[in-house]
Amino acid sequence: MSVGAARKKYNVQYPDNGGGRYSDKLSDEDWEAFNNIKRASDNYLEQVGVVLMMLTMAGLYHPKLAASLGASYIVGRFVYTRGYTSAGFKGRMYGAPIMSLSLISLVITATYSAFTTTVLA
Repeated sequence: MSVGAARKKYNVQYPDNGGGRYSDKLSDEDWEAFNNIKRASDNYLEQVGVVLMMLTMAGLYHPKLAASLGASYIVGRFVYTRGYTSAGFKGRMYGAPIMSLSLISLVITATYSAFTTTVLA
């Protein structure tokens, strides 16, 4: 579920992000469900810039590897989001390792590409 749909379902209006006047009217269960959806979305926004930059840098010289790492990151992101929004904090533990390994591999590949094209060139 997207944050926009969660805002409509739980009647949490802008600019409330789960800690303001509108969310004070929610039950504890609804507040937790809304915040899990919001946190999964915020986590995506925190990482998307780094992932896209590393994907671009790695893809310049290793396109097939970068594409496969990007695909595995997307799978991990999907599992992470589904788990977080349905089971809370503990539900994210299935997708987080997939995302982390994919991102670390992208950083290593991008660093290797930058190093080989500048220092070793």
